[in-house]
Amino acid sequence: MSTAQKPKVIPPPSKLPALGPLVIVDGDCAYFGDAADTRPSKTAFALPGRLQPDDYRAAMGLGMRRSGTLVYRPICPGCRKCQPFRLDVARFAESRSQRRVRKRCDGLFAVDVVRPVLDAEHLRLYARYQQDQHDKDGQQADEESYARFLVDSVADSWELSWRDQSGRLIGVGIVDVVDDGISTVYFYWEPELRDLSLGVYSALWEIDLCRRWKKQYYYLGYLVRGSKTMSYKSQFAGGEVWDGEVWQPLPGRDLNDAVVEEVLAKAEAGSVVADRGSFPVEVDEFSVLSGGSMSKIYPTPVKK
Repeated sequence: MSTAQKPKVIPPPSKLPALGPLVIVDGDCAYFGDAADTRPSKTAFALPGRLQPDDYRAAMGLGMRRSGTLVYRPICPGCRKCQPFRLDVARFAESRSQRRVRKRCDGLFAVDVVRPVLDAEHLRLYARYQQDQHDKDGQQADEESYARFLVDSVADSWELSWRDQSGRLIGVGIVDVVDDGISTVYFYWEPELRDLSLGVYSALWEIDLCRRWKKQYYYLGYLVRGSKTMSYKSQFAGGEVWDGEVWQPLPGRDLNDAVVEEVLAKAEAGSVVADRGSFPVEVDEFSVLSGGSMSKIYPTPVKK
């Protein structure tokens, strides 16, 4: 049974009034638990419209991400497993398996950097990817849903269009550009090319793009220890996690290593304290919203 309750509206963080009012929504955790054993979640959402680059970077500095025009921060009771994660490009070194992926894929594709595109070719590839990867849990592949998720944005967003040697579209990546880095948003690809590990190769390509554009950091979204779909990011060396105040270097790829676990635990504890100041859910001056569905206003983001 869903734990969803009526959402509450609170003021924006004092450091970032440009976000506008935040909506606090209760629901079920997307990463832990199952249909028989759900975990409660709590997320702060903003719909700020267009943000200036400095403001969007400031939102990232509060541990927030975006999904379409939504900017959000998971603030679940007793849990901060969703840790903002980035790579210091200068410290990144490819693993043996990543070098194998690069060797397998180099020279096979051309990548164009353009503004996000919505057309029939993109929708067909996106629909195949959602069906293959997520089946019934996949995102809707109609024009409105695609535009809301991958075209509409609050940031300086770009599309990386991947084509094979015949000119066929085989992959699409969406990234946001900020002053000090590139933030990866989403990547979908041709399911029949699964054996090439295009998800890994696209990340390597985007890291190379950081170097070409002289960006110091590559932002990968949330690292979620214990989640199969979100813990893979630690395999990219040179990682840092956000502790609510500063970015802390992650001393290794193995999330079960005692030293790595200690860094993550301290980051989780620090972000709880920081979130109490930035996202004060216990306030009286803003009332609980009354009635109606929030799904069209604040659709569930694809957390990454």
